[in-house]
Amino acid sequence: MKCLALDYGKARVGLALGDTTTKVAVGKGVLEGLSQNKLIAKIKAIVSLEHIDRVIIGLPINLQGEATIMTTEVQRFIEKLRNHITVPVQTFDERLTSAMADRLMQTDPHSHGKQDQVAAQIILQNYLDSAVV
Repeated sequence: MKCLALDYGKARVGLALGDTTTKVAVGKGVLEGLSQNKLIAKIKAIVSLEHIDRVIIGLPINLQGEATIMTTEVQRFIEKLRNHITVPVQTFDERLTSAMADRLMQTDPHSHGKQDQVAAQIILQNYLDSAVV
């Protein structure tokens, strides 16, 4: 099964692709400066072009496992996305992925703007490594 992961943010959305057979997640880039409608159209195109079977979206919850303001925003986006694509959309706990991406990016002087892509890659790799798959 081929998966597309999203690290959803107000300004940027990180993308990663992976496969449940190889269990390897690879960064696919960042979408930024798009309205939600344009963002959904881009995601829909990627789903079609890459033959995606499932979309995984990082769910931002706090360290205690509780919802935040951003959790609600991501859930609203998911509902809108589900109305435009035919593949399943699933959330996955993204706690600490941004912090992990920050640490990884500190060692790369050319990493500006790639944090969201790396966060999406971490979300997807954690998903592929989990027993959920």
